[in-house]
Amino acid sequence: MTNQELLGTLVLVHPNLENHPAGREGDIGIVAYVDEPQNEIYLRFTDEAEAVYPADALFLLKEREQIFSRESGGTNAATLNDYKDLFKIATLQDLGRSTDIWNALEIARDNPAIWPASLVSVQETLGIKHNQYIGR
Repeated sequence: MTNQELLGTLVLVHPNLENHPAGREGDIGIVAYVDEPQNEIYLRFTDEAEAVYPADALFLLKEREQIFSRESGGTNAATLNDYKDLFKIATLQDLGRSTDIWNALEIARDNPAIWPASLVSVQETLGIKHNQYIGR
């Protein structure tokens, strides 16, 4: 996915994000701008509020095929309810309307057990790498 493809996409702010001034943990927002050199994603929320997040603090839904792949663990869901939630997410993705994607993100948000199978960070999607500084 490129920066341009990401614009207008619904994303989930990491529910366990701590100490962020916007305080929108677990909220769903729309990508308004991507500043790749700074590793910042600008979001707009339904109440017209705006916030800036690092790319690793935001999640997208994985593609349907990835949700049920062996690598993501979707085929080995821990419980029947986890598998049902993954199936609901995949079905909503097939419908493809914005409200369906919103509902799918809410299902994923509310079940941390399926996060690895259903969500991918924006950072990973864009292929952004963190700058690592080595001290002496």
